[in-house]
Amino acid sequence: MGNKFRNLSIAVGGIILLLAVYFLGVTQGYYSKITANNFAAVFRQELQHQQLGQTDFSLFWDVADKLQTKYFGDIDVQEMLYGSIKGLVAAIGDPYTIFADPTENSQFFDSLNGSYEGIGLELDVVDGALIVVSPLKDSPADMAGLKPMDQVIAVNGESVLGMTLAEVLSKIKGPTGTQVTLMVTRDKVEEPLEVTMVRQTIKRDSVALEIGQDKIAVLKISRFANDTDAGFKVAVNKMIAAGVRGIVLDLRNNPGGFLDSGVAVANEFLKTGVIVEERLKTGDTTLFSADGSGRLSEIPMVVLVNQGSASAAEIVAGALQDHERARVVGEVTFGKGSVQEVEDFPDGSALRVTVAKWYTPNGNSISESGIKPDKEVRSVNGETSDIQLETAKTLVLE
Repeated sequence: MGNKFRNLSIAVGGIILLLAVYFLGVTQGYYSKITANNFAAVFRQELQHQQLGQTDFSLFWDVADKLQTKYFGDIDVQEMLYGSIKGLVAAIGDPYTIFADPTENSQFFDSLNGSYEGIGLELDVVDGALIVVSPLKDSPADMAGLKPMDQVIAVNGESVLGMTLAEVLSKIKGPTGTQVTLMVTRDKVEEPLEVTMVRQTIKRDSVALEIGQDKIAVLKISRFANDTDAGFKVAVNKMIAAGVRGIVLDLRNNPGGFLDSGVAVANEFLKTGVIVEERLKTGDTTLFSADGSGRLSEIPMVVLVNQGSASAAEIVAGALQDHERARVVGEVTFGKGSVQEVEDFPDGSALRVTVAKWYTPNGNSISESGIKPDKEVRSVNGETSDIQLETAKTLVLE
């Protein structure tokens, strides 16, 4: 019950405080005149001059007054403001629209830069549940056996019920050498699993290439991050120089990242055609299309995906599948097809807000069904060989 009441009050307070910020154009200079003793009075006074319709704010002011007069401890107004805004954003009900305070926002972009301290785990919210999208290869999460579609229910013994995704991630991440324990549930496993891991500095290149003696290239893209464009260009040059006969594009456990990087990768494999369609709630659409410069458009290829392939990875797989440029092998993908814009604020915080949905060239919604493989090949626990990769290599020259 405590968590429920806490979240309710934060959501109510968030509506008022964020409206105050919006209408007043709050800056760091404005924050400075608010103290634990006068925050309710300041906001009340300023809002009286604004046109806020018929909304009754009396409950908020009553709660603010009670906190000011009765709460025993110190009040951190800045944290109350951040918490209120998070509550406002969470009340929308979209797990991908979130407000991140300066620390959380910095951690998010650190992960896209390819270096951060944690366990190497990508999480998402699905129908209110905190789901593992993918563990990074050879990360603490991977070595501990966490798998796509595991559901995280507790961190260090604390239930994640009622927490935002950003709050859970902040609890999972931490200094290198420290421990974190996750409790997860798994399909077809009756009892929850408790997994303890030692945090590491997670460093990785987003692009890796292996060319076998058979001239089959395995191009692994683990995430569409800041270094993807440069790494991909190097890989393309190496494949052309080696005269590869076929390419396996491995997008397994790729949680996505930057749209532009995904479009650039798909463009290299296509001659012409739409790569992805972006639809706004207004009905307006934006088409991202191949520009005809693709240097790999004639080389036979297969795309590998699994349940951990999401977002921009699904865009690439869907485009190549719809244009019959490549067969898709593996498992049905995660199904994350929404577009977030990032609005940065002067204090380092940010709002990531869903503004559109992605559709494949044939008009299929990525969010509704993910990408279904042309040939389904499931990985089997305890395998010593990679049956999905071996299948893809066999099919690439057929």
